[in-house]
Amino acid sequence: MDFWYNFGKSVAWSYIQLFVHDIHVEGRENLVRGPKIIVANHALATDAFVLPFVFPDRLNFMVQAEMFRLPILGKILAWADQIPVVRGKGQEALAAAKERLLKGNAVVIFPEGRLNDGNEFHRAFTGATRLTLESGAPVVPVGFYTPPKFARAMSSQLFGRQTHGAWQFGGETFLKIGEAWRPAIEASAENSYLALREMTDDLMGRIRIQVDQAKAFASGIFSKR
Repeated sequence: MDFWYNFGKSVAWSYIQLFVHDIHVEGRENLVRGPKIIVANHALATDAFVLPFVFPDRLNFMVQAEMFRLPILGKILAWADQIPVVRGKGQEALAAAKERLLKGNAVVIFPEGRLNDGNEFHRAFTGATRLTLESGAPVVPVGFYTPPKFARAMSSQLFGRQTHGAWQFGGETFLKIGEAWRPAIEASAENSYLALREMTDDLMGRIRIQVDQAKAFASGIFSKR
């Protein structure tokens, strides 16, 4: 399993070497040890390639189950112990994620569930909030920002439907890591959908702050050149 995880990382590293000229990270002091749930905005398809080289943990990504049906890549995802998310069976995916957290790993969730191409956030799913309440693991919000000029929109036919997404080809990407967060104890006692929805909106607000700070981080670097 370690072989396939490291093999997957090497594939991601090859892409980064070719197409991402630099990765700027701010907030490394917020890299908490132990099991954690990493949550981030999902602007580009290539965001996931960057995280294994920012966080020292073993990362288990929650991935749309259809991706496991892709030739070669699907096998690598399965052999690297990534977590398939089947539509309508979210609780099974969360149970698998809790198992990875108990092993001391970090679980990565993009709460929007699909790419936003750097535009407005999509309404987030409540899975990350459910997972932190059920596992007790903290949530670490991450904001990605890649200047639009370095992103290229791509379309393809996948699983009988047209898919669209933006990938990074050249240039730099910027990350801001926020402080670890746990929902308030009194809020977690009421595990109703309304409470989950409010906590998820709070979580997305924290991610949005990191995205704004990543943009400011990028602006500061470019202004000095």
